[in-house]
Amino acid sequence: MSRLLHYQLHKNSNPDAEWVMFIHGAGGGTATWKKQIRDFGRHFHLVLVDLPGHAKSSQSCAEIEKYSFEFIAEKIWEIADHLNIKKVHLVSVSLGSIVSMVMKEQQSERIKSMVFAGPITSLDTKLRVVMKSGLMISGIIGFRNFYKLMARIILPKKNHESARKVFVREANALTDTEYKKWTAMYGRHLDATLKRVFSSSPKVPIFLVVGTEDHFFLATTKKYAQQFPETIQLSIIQNCGHLVSLEKEEIFNLQSIEYIHGIQ
Repeated sequence: MSRLLHYQLHKNSNPDAEWVMFIHGAGGGTATWKKQIRDFGRHFHLVLVDLPGHAKSSQSCAEIEKYSFEFIAEKIWEIADHLNIKKVHLVSVSLGSIVSMVMKEQQSERIKSMVFAGPITSLDTKLRVVMKSGLMISGIIGFRNFYKLMARIILPKKNHESARKVFVREANALTDTEYKKWTAMYGRHLDATLKRVFSSSPKVPIFLVVGTEDHFFLATTKKYAQQFPETIQLSIIQNCGHLVSLEKEEIFNLQSIEYIHGIQ
């Protein structure tokens, strides 16, 4: 049986403060949220999670042969149960937005709101081609070089450099075995999961934060927000790429904290 995922806990001095759980994306780790801890920690109890195979959770699910988004979501709920968290706000980046949506499927009554930075809501033709080609050549160039390549493609500009470095550094914790389990999951489940979780009204309040330079995900994020305006609020950050929480942390933190405070 797999072990509890690694997590960081930051308790607020107010015991009645609400809980915020942070979920990183593919190749990330708790360090993905280093620029959020201080600002969010002034207002909330924080839980930062290392997903299976990532960072300090590198061996937590070593005996699991195949991953699914459902399994990963259940592992995060295990942490919430362990900490006796009744209700929580989820803050996710990139692929973490999909995990959050699956968590909502499983226990929507426990989620007060969700904040997505650079979310993946669907795959356009360009991204499908890049992912398929990249996964094919990763067996030749190695997965670490593949992650570096993808980081360059998704975060190509000079002002994306600091976020790109964090992405690449955190991905180095993935072993070959874990990388293969994650990529196999993308091939089996990614498209079907996206279509399922993002095709209907989310019911739970969602705040989407996306950069104008997020050339893979901006258009699909805007389309998703336009479909469900009664539940979804969208913020588009100027001169910013995919990892808005790292590139424009002051704006992201201010807007996200304000949004969470506005949830009744």
